[in-house]
Amino acid sequence: MNTSLVTAFLLLGFSTNIYAEKNEVINIISDDMKHYNKVATITKQNEHYQPYIISVFYGKELEKLGISNLKQALELVPGVDMATDNTNIQTPIFRGSNPLAYGQSKLFIDDVLVNNIFFDAYPEYLSFPIEMIKRIEIVRGPGSKTDGVNAYAGSINVITYAEDFKGFDTKDKLIFKYGSYDYKMGGFFKTIKTEELKVFIDFFYQQDNKKLSSGPDGLSQGAFSNSTLGIDNSAFSRSGDAPLWLKEYSLGVNLEYKNFFAKMRLLNHTQGSAYGINLALPQDDDRVKLPNNYLELGYKKTTASYSLEIKGGIKEDAFDSKSKLLPDGVEFIDMLTFDTNGTVIPVTFSDGIYGEHYAKQRMLYQSSYLKYKAIQGHTFTLGYRYTKENTIEMRSKLSNWANGDAALVDYTDTYPFFDKNAKRDTIVYSLQDEFNYSPALSFVFGFNYEQTTYKDAGFEPRVSMVYQYDYNNIFKVMYSKSHRNPSWQEMFTKNNHSRIGSTDLNPERVEAYEFAYIRNFSADTYIQSNIFYLANKDQIYNSVTDANYRNVLDTNIYGLELEYKGHITSVDQVYVNYSYVTGRAHIKDEDRTESLANIAHHMAKAYYIYNLNSALSLSSLLKYIGSKDRVSTDTREKVDAYTTLDLSATYKNIQDDYKITLSLKNLFDENVKYPSPPNTYVEDYTQEGRNFLVTFVKEF
Repeated sequence: MNTSLVTAFLLLGFSTNIYAEKNEVINIISDDMKHYNKVATITKQNEHYQPYIISVFYGKELEKLGISNLKQALELVPGVDMATDNTNIQTPIFRGSNPLAYGQSKLFIDDVLVNNIFFDAYPEYLSFPIEMIKRIEIVRGPGSKTDGVNAYAGSINVITYAEDFKGFDTKDKLIFKYGSYDYKMGGFFKTIKTEELKVFIDFFYQQDNKKLSSGPDGLSQGAFSNSTLGIDNSAFSRSGDAPLWLKEYSLGVNLEYKNFFAKMRLLNHTQGSAYGINLALPQDDDRVKLPNNYLELGYKKTTASYSLEIKGGIKEDAFDSKSKLLPDGVEFIDMLTFDTNGTVIPVTFSDGIYGEHYAKQRMLYQSSYLKYKAIQGHTFTLGYRYTKENTIEMRSKLSNWANGDAALVDYTDTYPFFDKNAKRDTIVYSLQDEFNYSPALSFVFGFNYEQTTYKDAGFEPRVSMVYQYDYNNIFKVMYSKSHRNPSWQEMFTKNNHSRIGSTDLNPERVEAYEFAYIRNFSADTYIQSNIFYLANKDQIYNSVTDANYRNVLDTNIYGLELEYKGHITSVDQVYVNYSYVTGRAHIKDEDRTESLANIAHHMAKAYYIYNLNSALSLSSLLKYIGSKDRVSTDTREKVDAYTTLDLSATYKNIQDDYKITLSLKNLFDENVKYPSPPNTYVEDYTQEGRNFLVTFVKEF
């Protein structure tokens, strides 16, 4: 990677310093710091004193970097990498924890859990526009939640501009964006206030026409061939453009009236079928819909000695796929047909195999939590969260297995792809004590106790200590246990050659030990360092050669993370982090141990923002993701490391309250790939090359 342009970019910022309106910029930065410090006090979000490892990113700062959405923001987090699969269900991987599974982390939008039930993931929210986000709080490690939600590897709390405090009014905003792959986005948010009522509304629509070169597809590796039966479909393998396009809209409403609140979001997410549900390249217009809608109602009351929060809600999501599953001419066997001699007769599908798969899930939940702080030095939190999940609708249509006719046949009852009676009840009891032993030393003792319809997680403790030696030196020690319940896909998928579920799966479990040291240099300059050890049990996995989901792996993972945020001059912002992770994986069925696969051992991320004056800022964003080993049975070379550079410029017109940002991403057109499992896409999953984005934001 040639870094000369980075150096030149930084020097450009310094050389223009003599033209900067220094005093005005310094005043603006000072005002911003006063603002954030006061908000931190109100929200108790001063991350350095929280009893876990937390990083906080602010939306307005991310906008200057040309960050477009939540996914790109999460790529900045220490220890976080991204992974995908053949349907392009992307997910962040925290500290190398099971990169082949979803649900490793939990996502909250304004404190509402939004992970979908089908995957236990949130790919439909990764495209959430950054202009709609006020702040992102990312906790690494399992010990972040004791209020009825188990975060296995980390948790992400996205705070929109619905958050509002007296003296910190939110301006209304109008946003338009245009970029590569014919990307278009338009949106707004607006606040309506009276003395007792506050209503916040946000809306956006976005779409693109992204296609990325891919292949040869999985048929080239023997997917859907059967040597025993003499079936060889490898000749039908194709290379071409994978349809990764997006169409999405979202409407969110947050309402507060006295002590009552309501939170609602309708999110309709549609994406191209990517690399094919059955590992064969699909048609350009094949698609997957992932709607995710919720409504939450609640009541909050706070006094000097206690606070009470009671809330309940409904969330519905769906997996809705319509695609050409396999190409013209394939031979296939599913519901077996025999000749008079008892020999299996393969069926030839001259026009290919088509399918429509639909499963709609509903979650009902209710929680009550009481926080009691009348005993000096102690704050007790006690409560429960009850969830009831079930599949409320399922359809399965496929080409005719009997004669190979491409016309769809309804197999919902005779050959379903999913258990239409899937259901699960879960109740979690929580207790926590925040104990301030002295102004310098505090402890947190807590636990969750969970029971489910299937395998109970049981008792899971969390203990942490925060010691403030002085203002400049803070130490943290943490121990916690947590788990991840199997997702709907892992439990209830049926009659599928790529994935077969099981209700006998154990939850994935983790036991974590963490130690952190924070060195504060000033109110906004610090170094945060931490080391961790994670003992993971019963990690869930399947493969092309064995489609059944099973508890296959135990892994021991350890590493370190370093994070710096501060300034070089009085008119800039600097952020740098580095993470290292390593460990061993024990394959339980084969009783053997190997190195961790599909994870980057080394990652480094950095950005630099230089404010030339009150109107113009320049920024650079650099990311290095190290190489990734394959599993021992995969003979391919390791996944190559890559380094990307983004450059952005922002012009802000203070008089008319608008700003324009121009961003050039992956400037040197690096070959970015996410690893594919063995015997699928042999050349992995290629990601975006060089691209651009223009953003216009108008405030009112």
